[in-house]
Amino acid sequence: MSKGKEIQKLLFDTIRQRVSQHISLVHEIAELLGISYDSAYRRLRGDKELSIGEIEILSNKYQVSIDALFSHNISDVLFRPIILKDQDDEFIEWLKIRVLELQKLSESEKAELIIVARDLPVFHYFDFPELAAFKFYFWKKMLTHRANYHDKQFNINEIPYKYIDLGYRLLSLYNQLESVEIWCQDTFTRIMQQIEFCRVSRFFLHKNDAMLLYEKLETLIRHMQYQTEQGCKFHYGEKIAESNDENIKIFFSDVLLIDNVVFVMRNGIKTIFMTHNSLDIMVTTNLKFCNQVEHALRIIMKTGNHISGTSALDCNRFFSSIYSRLEELKKEAIPDKSIVL
Repeated sequence: MSKGKEIQKLLFDTIRQRVSQHISLVHEIAELLGISYDSAYRRLRGDKELSIGEIEILSNKYQVSIDALFSHNISDVLFRPIILKDQDDEFIEWLKIRVLELQKLSESEKAELIIVARDLPVFHYFDFPELAAFKFYFWKKMLTHRANYHDKQFNINEIPYKYIDLGYRLLSLYNQLESVEIWCQDTFTRIMQQIEFCRVSRFFLHKNDAMLLYEKLETLIRHMQYQTEQGCKFHYGEKIAESNDENIKIFFSDVLLIDNVVFVMRNGIKTIFMTHNSLDIMVTTNLKFCNQVEHALRIIMKTGNHISGTSALDCNRFFSSIYSRLEELKKEAIPDKSIVL
């Protein structure tokens, strides 16, 4: 295959990953380029090469880096950024992007999803609105430094339902997918550290808000433990049938060094999503890089402890240490023992 046809195939393979399967790619290409369906078919099959102008139109429409196409098999690794915008509804767009990615994954004939979780994946918080509300508050105050959050305190009674409803949909999609998560101690303790930081810094409007968050977090952790034991994902409060198939595998590694990373393979195309600046995402389909990350993840899965499904002893050992740490923080959060600054 010539270099031109190889790049053209890669371009169309990338575009296919970015549109829903119910959309006719032939119709999309024909409309966008102003050509007949037959001409679109010939370009998709590689019988006719795209012109430079057509490549530019397609890459702009579907946000495919031309540099990435031409450097796909060399040492340079190019990333497409997904950056949180500085606007009132930035988290709406942030969540919509994640909903779209999971929708495309669920529509794929063959898909694989592996998540390295140095922090608990955001999906899991949306069954517990108070915890989700705290995460959004913390991100806005400490990471995006929104001006109107400079002196704002967290009020556990203020639930941003415009985020929660969309997040609940995100969790529902995630629960339907087969996935692998790789955890370490930080996976659950990071949010504990964030709650404690806000408590000590007197960011809570009410003295007992920290305690209420810890209690909600304990409920979430117990729900996560139950899902881990069953090897099956489901919403909190739902009953699971005995016929439910296992759709999640959990591995624990106490020597995990990789930060939050998501490996996705859809219909043979590999993609890496890497956290940048805590909330922003860097995305690449560079094959060599994706293969390297996949190889590292499979080594972690092979050498780490498989704690889901039938691994009751390892599962209990992992969660016992989490509960111990949580109990220590709950004692510190008793209102009459609050730190006065």
